[in-house]
Amino acid sequence: MSNPIAGNPSDVGYHFDGRYFAGSSSITACIHYTDNEGDTWTSASGAPTATVVRGFFEYGGGLYAYTSTAGIYRTVDGNSWTAVNNGLSNLNVIGMASSGPYFVAATIGGGVFRTINAASWTQATGIAGGDLNGENVWRMGGSLFYSAQGGAEYMSSDYGQTWTAWTQPAFFGLGMVEVKRFGNSLYMETRHFAGGLRDSLYRSTNEGASWTNITGNLNAADINGSGVLEHDGYVFIGYNIGSPGLGIYRYSLSTDVDDVLTRSMPVVFPIPAEDVINITLPYAEGTTNYTLLDAAGRSVMSGRLIPGSSQLDLAALAPGCYFLRCEVPALAPVRVVRR
Repeated sequence: MSNPIAGNPSDVGYHFDGRYFAGSSSITACIHYTDNEGDTWTSASGAPTATVVRGFFEYGGGLYAYTSTAGIYRTVDGNSWTAVNNGLSNLNVIGMASSGPYFVAATIGGGVFRTINAASWTQATGIAGGDLNGENVWRMGGSLFYSAQGGAEYMSSDYGQTWTAWTQPAFFGLGMVEVKRFGNSLYMETRHFAGGLRDSLYRSTNEGASWTNITGNLNAADINGSGVLEHDGYVFIGYNIGSPGLGIYRYSLSTDVDDVLTRSMPVVFPIPAEDVINITLPYAEGTTNYTLLDAAGRSVMSGRLIPGSSQLDLAALAPGCYFLRCEVPALAPVRVVRR
């Protein structure tokens, strides 16, 4: 596999709409894609230039790339990208997350901004002026969480509009390095001091109500992680260049019945819903066709859902209880309620 830009390894990557995308730091196009497993790469049309692509975020059928100086770009077809920065007064974006119909962007210098469709952004309130340099933003259950570079942390229970101070759990240690959502599980890498800076890995299957330390045999290697990712049902972590340990390690997920059932249940939020409902599918199950059935078993809606978060518009449906059924056998039917 070749680098998209010779001599310039990519910083981040993502698989979307049948293609692999790579984000880079470059004076030219900063997003490339491949259709042949990395043998050749093509500059993405409309991609940001002369910046750093810090990450990708998939939501509502679109893929978003957030950058260090150019704000946020979006593609819905995998071919062309456009900037979606209306109202985003700080273009130094460090992370993105979703909650219900909204998604948010954490910035370095402006705190948190939120939007419902990326047409325009609004700056959130409640974050102190000294805490506007963001470090992480993530969702647990029905709430959003934000950590600042100075160590302060905040929580929002209204889809990111207002924020209040939050006290982190003790296991965070010196602070959280990153948090990732794969399917219905959260994975968190935290940093502490024990004869040197070391990282630990934790997993939660109940939206952060409890966490299990899964660092395991990585303890002895004095791990300093370089990123957590998921592929084909497995979680991987790589050691960064400053770590005494080397290489990439894979964590084999539990195969007990409870874990399989948890990973195979779509997450529906909110319940009950008004006009729009958010559905999260496990990444391991891929894209699937769905049918929404009413109480009499009649089909009232159908379409396709992608791994990760999608939205369904329920405005045309009568209030009541419905069942979402996916064609993928591993995905159990789930109840949808419109108020």
